[in-house]
Amino acid sequence: MRSTSYLLVALAIASVARGQNQSPLAPRISEPTANWVNVHPQDVHMETLGLQDPDPGDAHTATDWELVQLSNSVRVWSFLGAGTTHLQHVHLGDGVFEGPLAGWATLDEEAGYRLRVRHRDASGDPATEWSPWSERSFYTTRATGNTALELGDIAAVPAPSWNDDLGAAIDLPFYGPTPAEMRLEAATGPLLLRLRAQSASGNAVTNPPAITAHIPLRIVFESGSQALALPPSVLRVAEAGCDVHRILLPAINLAAGARSDYWVSLQGTTYLGNAGQTAPSWSLLARGPRVPWLAREVGYEVEEVAGGLRLPVNLAFHPNAANAGPLDPFVYVVELYGTIKTVLKNGTVLDYATNLLNYVPNGVFPGAGEQGLTGIAVDPATGDLFVGRLSYVAASGSHEPSIVRLTSIDGGRTSISRSVVLNMPGEWQAQSHQISNLEIVGGKLYAHMGDGFVTATALNLDSFRGKVLCLELSGAASPTNPFYNAANGITARDYIYAYGLRNPFGGGYRAADGFRYEVENGPTVDRFARIEPGANYGFDGSDTSMAIRAIFNWSPATAPVNVVFVQPSTFGGSGFPASKQDRAFVTESGPTYATGTQTRGKAISEFAMDLNGNRIAGPIPFVEYVGTGHATAVGLAAGPDGLYFTELYRDAGGAGPSAVGARLLRVRFTAADDCDGNGLSDACEIAVGAQPDCNGNSFPDACDLSSGRSRDFDANGRPDTCDPLEADRDTVSIASGGSVAFSLHPDLAYANRPYLLVGSASGTQPGTPFGSVVLPLNVIGDLWFQITLSFPNSALLTTSFANLNGAARGNAALVVPPALGPQFLGLELHHAYVLFDPAAGFAIDFASNAMPLQLVL
Repeated sequence: MRSTSYLLVALAIASVARGQNQSPLAPRISEPTANWVNVHPQDVHMETLGLQDPDPGDAHTATDWELVQLSNSVRVWSFLGAGTTHLQHVHLGDGVFEGPLAGWATLDEEAGYRLRVRHRDASGDPATEWSPWSERSFYTTRATGNTALELGDIAAVPAPSWNDDLGAAIDLPFYGPTPAEMRLEAATGPLLLRLRAQSASGNAVTNPPAITAHIPLRIVFESGSQALALPPSVLRVAEAGCDVHRILLPAINLAAGARSDYWVSLQGTTYLGNAGQTAPSWSLLARGPRVPWLAREVGYEVEEVAGGLRLPVNLAFHPNAANAGPLDPFVYVVELYGTIKTVLKNGTVLDYATNLLNYVPNGVFPGAGEQGLTGIAVDPATGDLFVGRLSYVAASGSHEPSIVRLTSIDGGRTSISRSVVLNMPGEWQAQSHQISNLEIVGGKLYAHMGDGFVTATALNLDSFRGKVLCLELSGAASPTNPFYNAANGITARDYIYAYGLRNPFGGGYRAADGFRYEVENGPTVDRFARIEPGANYGFDGSDTSMAIRAIFNWSPATAPVNVVFVQPSTFGGSGFPASKQDRAFVTESGPTYATGTQTRGKAISEFAMDLNGNRIAGPIPFVEYVGTGHATAVGLAAGPDGLYFTELYRDAGGAGPSAVGARLLRVRFTAADDCDGNGLSDACEIAVGAQPDCNGNSFPDACDLSSGRSRDFDANGRPDTCDPLEADRDTVSIASGGSVAFSLHPDLAYANRPYLLVGSASGTQPGTPFGSVVLPLNVIGDLWFQITLSFPNSALLTTSFANLNGAARGNAALVVPPALGPQFLGLELHHAYVLFDPAAGFAIDFASNAMPLQLVL
């Protein structure tokens, strides 16, 4: 009775204590520093001061973070229930974009947002554990301006890395009495990181505790007692939230006792500063990207592949591009004024074919100069090229569209012959509103046709213009077309796949749903749409009609030119991570021959869509122009090792839009330490417990599985090497038979225990209880279980009953005989093992996971 009384008293005290809990005070927001400050859309620091709670000793257990749009109060980002290192400080990369920004990696530019944050204490009382919300409003700036990289700490894991452009580690030369050093610091003094020369190999690292605020980052070099010379280099540092920053450092040449200072932009470019400055200066660039294009997400880099091009409008890859050697044809580039270039794997540019126009192209930009040779497609079976062009017809004095086939006998380096596969007489076209995109899908050639500046042609089924056409590679109309009818003769109507389009510059096939997509320039509103056979897209000359069947409309227009999908069926996903697969990428050219950065266009945007072609997110900024010249993005294709695009114009020089000097560029996924492509360091995420790495190979488990490095036959989301039971295969042929090797590796605490491996043909759910454990096999009435139980250590199932060794490891094998009858085809077996405890009368106290095995032909 006394113990019961004590229990009741304890419960009563606990109840009173819970009832008296007081809510934490509203958080004190320290970043953004005040209402209505301007914040970079990619780099929003959200920070509060510590928990304030009226109850002494109440711990801070979680924080809810939210960002909502000021315009409509819709939440667009959140990190709810954040704990550990994210109780008081988070970045955009720590949370999840949602609603209209789902799938983004940045906030929209020049927009208003409100931060909402609240703290939770450790009381466990649902009524009082959360504080009131605190709020702070701010505006985002343009992303293309120079904004300082602001840091408050440098993470120890992953450790900072400093390498030259060839990847060799920078080791500061050691000499006395004053060694050389590099520092990352605030303009007002606090040190974030010091790398100093030492007599041993490597640099001595000083990494002080975090400072109280985020400050513009300055890098200082001091030569010490002797002169210091270093090559151009890249410094990589991570914050505590696992955000990795890449800083481009120039070559260093300092006399003895000298110093140089550099300011760092958010994009990692560096600008010359001096010791007396207390705020960043962006007047003198020290080192920027090699090309004036910047990938907006961490882990992607834009690099030049080839140069010396003239108005390169489209590109397509050689059928053997994935296996090309340095001197093999790799990719073809179409130049608007009548030339096709072959770009070898090593970047060498050759003429594949020239003089493909029967007139001298010229004219102004924007205007008559924007016509000529356009789309390109490569036959994967023969390597033949198909190109679209406008040809001059003397009889009418107009330019008319045609499709030309070119062949090669030297492996695709140069063309040996050309022939017209489709002429479209009487269908005169002109600048921009002409034949454009070509693509071969499933042995058929799809061709996009502009309306030729005659709006009525888009809805006229007796005209080729304003359509998507589908034809055989011979040039004949495809009998599968929705309006095909050979009985009344072959006309334009028989070629039409879809109609009602104005200027469908770009098109791409999406394997996930089997549909074609297009991007299209309208009068002042542009369209992104899924192309369905026989569908009418309704262009009648108005911007309003551009909304018909649109997935998305750009308003105001950005001039989308090409669309491609990064997908496993195209070069295995182009080396991009799983997070980018099945996403659409669109080049937006923006204003014609415009200089400098642009609010709209001169960029590549990204879209996420569901299997029904509905937009989930986008346009998400992916790559943008950050230079001062004329270059803009036009041609686009997914390649074996990245996303390739062309600049339409030479970037610098002012020699006019048709000057030679445009480039072929590649966007490559480079983050060796970011296998899941979430912009965060794998090593850091593993170190802080944000990503599991059960096998200790420094790759998150999810990346092990998605890359094929590890198996997951039992589909439990963990590499099989981390499970107590592993098998080397999950299928065996009933015709040829074979053996399955099982590896048993429970925790070391089970060393030397007896084990028994058994099987079941009845599945794994709900399993079978054995004392305190559940064997994940259905064994009641199961014949295969009876066999494996009755015949252990037989020729059928070797060493299925034995002892684990001193390292808690064991092995067993199942031997499936050949020539099993067809009645066994498709049979699925599962195997698992139990462990016995000799100290408890050999009671079963452990059951492993179950491994599947299917019998196939």
